[in-house]
Amino acid sequence: MNMHRLITQMCAVLAIGSCMLSSAHAADSRGPATPEEIARVVQIAAAADKDPVATMASADGRWFQKWSDDVPDYSFGPDQGAFWLMNGAAKGELKRVAIFQHMVSTAAYQVQHQIHDPQKSKDEFEAKTVAGLEGVLRAYQNLLAANPDNRSAPLDDAVAARDKGTLLAFVRALPPMPKR
Repeated sequence: MNMHRLITQMCAVLAIGSCMLSSAHAADSRGPATPEEIARVVQIAAAADKDPVATMASADGRWFQKWSDDVPDYSFGPDQGAFWLMNGAAKGELKRVAIFQHMVSTAAYQVQHQIHDPQKSKDEFEAKTVAGLEGVLRAYQNLLAANPDNRSAPLDDAVAARDKGTLLAFVRALPPMPKR
């Protein structure tokens, strides 16, 4: 493993750990997700599918990021899709946008299916990972339509897998997340 990749993975694990600590603290100060918050998350994910850059930069995008850290009754931890995006599937600004899109897409899926902790079920974990990548691919195609310079060969491969109906197999073939 090259040093840059190792450092990137270590930073990701530290960031996730920090989010988990802030989530534990926030859980003490607020109650579970409300129906209005759940509806808002689903709306934000739908908006991000169409324009992820604007959604991420919006008040809704900032609200979502804080809410996902603070809400005590849902766990929105990383998965191999998120690590794949962080480790080369997308680069530069596209990477940042794709990771946001993955977060909001997985959260929308989880709240719609009432999956509070996907770590408890391999099937639920895979389903939320696939849902996250499906959201990324919808947003990616909209970003490509607006600017062909956003092209990413790994994301093109994922689009092809989705279009062939093999996105689950694609997800299962992704490198595993690093062990903590």
